[in-house]
Amino acid sequence: MGSHSKDKRERIIEAAIKLFTRLGYHETKLDEVAKQAEIAKGTLYLYFKSKEDLFIQCLVDGFEKSKQTAAQIIASRKDTKKRLLELLELQEEIFRHNGPLIQQFIQSGISISSSSGTPKRFLGMLKEKVELFAEFFREGTEKGEFSERLTPVQMSLIFHQIFDLNLKFQMFHAPTISPQKCCDMLFDMFKAD
Repeated sequence: MGSHSKDKRERIIEAAIKLFTRLGYHETKLDEVAKQAEIAKGTLYLYFKSKEDLFIQCLVDGFEKSKQTAAQIIASRKDTKKRLLELLELQEEIFRHNGPLIQQFIQSGISISSSSGTPKRFLGMLKEKVELFAEFFREGTEKGEFSERLTPVQMSLIFHQIFDLNLKFQMFHAPTISPQKCCDMLFDMFKAD
């Protein structure tokens, strides 16, 4: 796969995310995705075998990108609170970019065939991400910045719940929590006595 083919795949994903977000899963037509991505419909099928497959790849793609970025933030030598804020800003970015898709995935119960091993795959991806963030909290605990009241994995799960809460807040038209506010709240909750 040359950079040119990656370019096409990227264009398809970008177009699909926009359309899924705007129209919803059921109203989005692959013809329209191909048109927006400026490719022939036949070309789209070289990359994705169905609308369901494309939808899942949009989610996976966002997930992979965010995981790479999160790993870079965690590995950076900035102070703990600054990194926590950057990780929350990243979550907000994902939320804006992929939030509507995740919401549709949860709400409309898009019939993702379990045979494709997708639910298991999502669970695996989530575990990887929880583990990655747990490393960050483990390091903070070892430095004496976070208390040992909660395990690093518990802290990581609470961190990720904030993101899910923002999705729920939106569903109920409640204001979402800004990264800065989240950062202060989490830091208060986790900090060493």
